[in-house]
Amino acid sequence: MRKRDYRYGLLAAAALLAACPCTPARAGGAGTTSANFLKIPVAAIPSGMSEAYTAMVGPDSILYNPAGLGLLSYSAFSGAHNQYLDGIKQEYVALAWRFPFGTVAAAYTTLSSGDIDAYDENDMAIGKTSTGHTMTVFSYSQSWPHFRKDAGKLDPMLITPNWTRIEPVPDYRPKAYRISAGGSVKKISEELAGESASAYAFDAGLTLILPHHFHLGASALNFGGKEKFVQESYSLPSSLRFGLAKDFHTVNDIMVFTVASDLVKYSDREYMSATGLEVDVMKMFQLRLGYKTQKDSGSRVSGGFGLNFDRMSDKNSFLHGARVDYSYVDYGSLGTTNRLGVQFIW
Repeated sequence: MRKRDYRYGLLAAAALLAACPCTPARAGGAGTTSANFLKIPVAAIPSGMSEAYTAMVGPDSILYNPAGLGLLSYSAFSGAHNQYLDGIKQEYVALAWRFPFGTVAAAYTTLSSGDIDAYDENDMAIGKTSTGHTMTVFSYSQSWPHFRKDAGKLDPMLITPNWTRIEPVPDYRPKAYRISAGGSVKKISEELAGESASAYAFDAGLTLILPHHFHLGASALNFGGKEKFVQESYSLPSSLRFGLAKDFHTVNDIMVFTVASDLVKYSDREYMSATGLEVDVMKMFQLRLGYKTQKDSGSRVSGGFGLNFDRMSDKNSFLHGARVDYSYVDYGSLGTTNRLGVQFIW
């Protein structure tokens, strides 16, 4: 049993460090939680904006604030591939379906380490092993006030999306506020050196929309149980997020600048802030930049771009839009990571 425990310890440490480079461990600090792969940004659009996404609205809101899903007036799919450090790969898919009673969404993400050298207690190589990490999420969200006949149309209160096939609401709607609430339940599973563990967690969030496309958001993520490996139990990396976002338009909407900023507190880290900028050109091309204030850990600078192909779709087709996005996240001396994502709406 000693050999098994020792080997597990090495792999667990390697997996945690690879998943989220962190500061030196301290009581209640970095290295005291499990499932740190949850901190790795995987969706392409939020990654390009340094994950300043708590107050934004889109299918990727399922990762940052489930309340954002309730403000969608259309159904959407989002998927991404993340080529992470040292051959680690991550996949992500999300589906948000708008119903009259609210938005129902689901997401699945998996991270695989590939082959890792394994050693015994005498530091002798004993072959190869691997680690696996998965998360499955189910969400529900609804906004107020909502009007059933506005389904599939653009709410003029929201930050203007990049889509061109979404028609604006033709009737007058009060431009006082919108509020959305959402929640998620998720199952998190990990396998390290032949040992497996899983835990259930919960997310909750609120989003407030004020006049002039001003968004405020708050969410609590990954609150719930603990993962138990062998004889040790580890808490999940829960977090509190607070965000705001607003867009600014040039004449005739030739360019739209969207600025978002988040304040984030992980249970095993100090507060950090993230700021993101998206520049949209004629709803065809988007450029993104982001910056985090993390100290001595993780990524600070990110960027990316997107291409919108919805003008190629027929107005009467099932799909109303398609886009491809790329993001770049710099981890300093550890290297860079690349994400490629797609989105479809209907």
